Amino acid sequence: MRRWGYRHVITPMVESTDVLELGLGSEQRRKLFKFTDVGGEVVALVGERTVPVARLVAGKLRSTPLPLRLCYAGPVMSSDAGRFHQRRERYQVGAELVGARGTYADAEVIALAARCLEAAGLRRYQVDVGHAEFFQGIMDAVKLPDAVKAGVRAALAARDFVALEQLLERTALRSAEHELLLKFPALRGGTEILEAASGLVRNRRSEWALKELGRVRELLEVYGLGETVRLDLGAIRDFDYYTGIIFEGYGPDLGRPVAQGGRYDGLLARFGRPAAATGFVVQLDLVWEMLLRAARPPSSPRLAAAIAWSDSGFETALRLGSTLRLFGMHAVVDTQARDHEDAVAWSRALHAANLVVCHNPTSVSWTTPGRRTKKLSPDEVATRLASTVGTR
Repeated sequence: MRRWGYRHVITPMVESTDVLELGLGSEQRRKLFKFTDVGGEVVALVGERTVPVARLVAGKLRSTPLPLRLCYAGPVMSSDAGRFHQRRERYQVGAELVGARGTYADAEVIALAARCLEAAGLRRYQVDVGHAEFFQGIMDAVKLPDAVKAGVRAALAARDFVALEQLLERTALRSAEHELLLKFPALRGGTEILEAASGLVRNRRSEWALKELGRVRELLEVYGLGETVRLDLGAIRDFDYYTGIIFEGYGPDLGRPVAQGGRYDGLLARFGRPAAATGFVVQLDLVWEMLLRAARPPSSPRLAAAIAWSDSGFETALRLGSTLRLFGMHAVVDTQARDHEDAVAWSRALHAANLVVCHNPTSVSWTTPGRRTKKLSPDEVATRLASTVGTR
């Protein structure tokens, strides 16, 4: 995210419920962990970090010119154990592009989310892109009570198509409208879906959404993501502040999205600084879960050097450790003197690629698995190890 020009910000884990109520719907507020502080104010643990970022942009960063590119990382909490699959705490990283309208900004954020999944270690993934206004246009066109519309939205968001059909059967919808809502979740695929959907809707709101989707799809081709992106007109996000392009990223063999995001042009106005905005989060817990399921699970970064010492070699060991770290190598300096045999066992326990034993200010033993031990000066060992940086 930083390489793309996004500045790292830190937002609080605890927010006033008054602040969160400005940005969250009733269902999201219900899932928050709430408690009372010593001053009697009701506060809550944040369940997402887009709202805190919006408050930051409208508050402390109010004088900062737009557009703003911000990124963050941290835990979020939810009392909805079903949604978190028995885990109430999740760790998220996210990015927000505030003050930029249009499809170019939408495409940038989706492309960044895709590259973040790759940087996290995923080699196979898919990004489903939809538009919140497509569904809203359909809801405007059908005559249903608000409570029923809310039920339709909830059923679609949960992908509960049985509940959706049961709900529609109790309404007075015409057969064409009934059929359209039942077809709605199946509108997924490539660019051909845009043409198919345009033949089903007759309202400007949905038609405009289809045009925006087509343009974003073209831009993502330019980003080199044409094979990765699928259009999903049946996508419904569970946060009600989304106003435009929305998307979800999926990895292999996991039915839950590992990345989620979209446009929310109305949220900043609730905090007193109207501005267009779009962003996303990556659920690192789920990414790690998928990586562990892979045929070759990831391993921890290998320790480059275990630096032991004996006799009068402690100061030499400290200087050598500092030198190797300056070159970006992972190096551990022992905290007790050891003989060579004990140092070898210690190095193996750490899974170190190299064992260096500092005997005195001028004599160092360097051992690499499968090779003979060499006696060199500290500067020679540092030079030879530094030359391996980037070759492993």
